[in-house]
Amino acid sequence: MKTQMNIKKHTMIAVLLTLLSCTGFAQENKIPTLTKTFDLNQPGSLYARSSGGGIEVKTNNQNKVVVQAFIRKNGLLLAPSDPMVKEVLDDYNVNIEKDGTEITATVERRTNFNFWKNVGISLVISVPRKMSCNVSSSGGGLNISGVVGNHKFSSSGGSVNLDNIEGDTDASSSGGGVKVIGYNGELQVSSSGGGITVNEAHGKVFAHSSGGGVTLIDINGDVEAGSSGGGVKVSGEFGYLKATSSGGSVKVDLGSLTKELYLQSSGGGVDAIIRNGHKLGLNLDLSSDHVNIDLRNFSGKSEKNRVNGTMNGGGIPVYMHASGGNVNVRFED
Repeated sequence: MKTQMNIKKHTMIAVLLTLLSCTGFAQENKIPTLTKTFDLNQPGSLYARSSGGGIEVKTNNQNKVVVQAFIRKNGLLLAPSDPMVKEVLDDYNVNIEKDGTEITATVERRTNFNFWKNVGISLVISVPRKMSCNVSSSGGGLNISGVVGNHKFSSSGGSVNLDNIEGDTDASSSGGGVKVIGYNGELQVSSSGGGITVNEAHGKVFAHSSGGGVTLIDINGDVEAGSSGGGVKVSGEFGYLKATSSGGSVKVDLGSLTKELYLQSSGGGVDAIIRNGHKLGLNLDLSSDHVNIDLRNFSGKSEKNRVNGTMNGGGIPVYMHASGGNVNVRFED
């Protein structure tokens, strides 16, 4: 009997946790519980914070900022006229206001949160494209798209997803992974709650994860990438590329290289494809249990586990070291 009671108890908790997780961004065609609209005729800034749910920021083609709050209780979205709205707001400070060109939208618990009340408040904010954003959440993830400016995004309650962002950006998550698509500018991204994926970026990229692997695809710019929670994969056109991993292998595919290449893994091997690399002047410093490379016009010392010397008279520094596998280098057209 005691075992059955424990099973029922854990089942109830699991159901409630599932309901609590449904405070994300499935708001399309839903009527928000609260809405505020502000005129904004010039580039502005957004400060948004939530301790009760996730935040979505998207762009519009108007000179307006629209802030919508979606309040859920017991897994159900509350209508604006629902009498329970007042009860929920008694537990939260919801502040939505405009001061000059700065928009503030914050949701904070006023009292110690009661788990059994099963309440969540998520924000959906529509802004003009030129809007610098400082957005954080401890109660859910972040979905940000289309904004141009200087940005800071952080979540301790879920993942961070960025789409078509421009400007200098600092993004971090301790509650999930980070995914970026179509980025232009200088990007610093970190995660201790999951992996990092960046697809199609123009500009400098700094990415580090202790919660998973790092995958950077079609990058055009200087890159520093590191992971202690998985492997690192990078492809694109680079001046400078540094990729390190203590949690897996390092694999790179370079369409171009003009400044420096530094690859190191203590959790696996190092595999590098360098397009037209046999035509480049390279200063090679390669070491592992076994180094595999097709040396051409080489001068220096080449051994099974170490290559140190120059190709085509030298030039670009190339350092590769693996203590958990082999170093493999291929030159392809």
